Formats: sequence, structure tokens, C-alpha cells
Amino acid sequence: MNKVAIAILMSAISAGSAFAASITNGDSSAQTIVVTEGSSKTELQVGAGETVDFCSNGCFVTFSNGDREALTGGETVEIKGGKATIK
Repeated sequence: MNKVAIAILMSAISAGSAFAASITNGDSSAQTIVVTEGSSKTELQVGAGETVDFCSNGCFVTFSNGDREALTGGETVEIKGGKATIK
């Protein structure tokens, strides 16, 4: 019984990150975005060439140029030339 519970828990944990949005910074300098999930607001710094997973349950993202987008958690965001593209 415990093995089944552990297997279910591990599946839930790994599935949660599968539905997270990810952001890749293709610029040569770090970029900071603001992620708002519910009433919680967090600044997320993404280093040059770095990819970060975030926003597993939907969120609003404010980019450094002031643009704001709603994400559901499965998107891929790419920053190049200071501009964000959502796929």
C-alpha cells in the first residue's frame, strides 16, 4: 500500500512541473520579470542563457518593458533582443 501511495505522489510531483511555463533568456544580460500568482508577487531573475520553469497554476507575468501577459502554465517564453515571445 505504501509503495502505491509513494508512486502516486511522485507522479503528481513530476506532472506538476510538466505543466509549468518556462522562460529562456537568449540575451547576453540577465532579465527580471515579475510573476503574480494569486495575491503573491515575485521578482524572477533569469540569467543570460538560462531557462527557468515557473507558473504551474496560471499567473500574470510583467516583463521588463512593462508588457503584461496571462499564462496558464504550459507556455514557453523566449527573450531575445529584449523582447519576449510566448509560444
